[in-house]
Amino acid sequence: MIATASIIAAIATLGAIGTASTLMLRIAETKSRELTEKIDIITLIDDLLPQTQCGECGHMGCKPYAAAIAQGEAINRCPPGGDATIAALANLLDKPIAPLDGIAKPDRVAFIREAECIGCTKCIQACPVDAIVGAAKLMHTVIADECTGCDLCLEPCPVDCIDMLPIERAPQPAHYRMRFIAHNARIEREARERELQRSERANRIEKKVEAQAAAEKLAAAEPASPAVKSRQDEIRAAIARAKAKKSAVRIQPPIDTTGNDNAH
Repeated sequence: MIATASIIAAIATLGAIGTASTLMLRIAETKSRELTEKIDIITLIDDLLPQTQCGECGHMGCKPYAAAIAQGEAINRCPPGGDATIAALANLLDKPIAPLDGIAKPDRVAFIREAECIGCTKCIQACPVDAIVGAAKLMHTVIADECTGCDLCLEPCPVDCIDMLPIERAPQPAHYRMRFIAHNARIEREARERELQRSERANRIEKKVEAQAAAEKLAAAEPASPAVKSRQDEIRAAIARAKAKKSAVRIQPPIDTTGNDNAH
């Protein structure tokens, strides 16, 4: 009887474990599906944005704004996209069309008045798609086909030599997105390289300090040879002579260049 009860208890335990495992798997599958659906909706939203990466929506690029919209943020905060983007987002998300929060901006491209450019590179650093080429203290220019018209180069320019000119061209959001991704990858790579260089420089300095400390410790532990001691004495004597000569020059009276003879 006892053995039968033990078997029944074991079977019940295994059944409970199996049920719990099944439940956990279902929960994991549900969360995974929800995450996938969330990622998919962010991608769908991002595909409808103009990819100017201007930040006028209050986010650092179109993808972060898409993620915010997926979380419930308003769909009317993209001036470059205007009413067309609002309508597309409303249709995708089954939301009412709202008036644009801001002023609609037609497609534009940056133009640098090269004769006035001082080569400060500030516009190059501000461009989110690396559409400006140039070097420090040299003229800069904009690659029009790569420019998204984001306006981000205007504010940092210290001489106000950049104009935003209207342009008619086919939208190319996929290309702008690719340029933005490449830009961010470059920024991250350069940051890693700078950190690596800093780390290597710090390691070299640390090794140099350790080697110098070891040498000084060894020198302190071992008396200097006669030749080394003689050389050290010569150096100290030379330093003393130089200091004495400098002091003698400092205390000499000024030379009278007026030609006046005060003797009577």
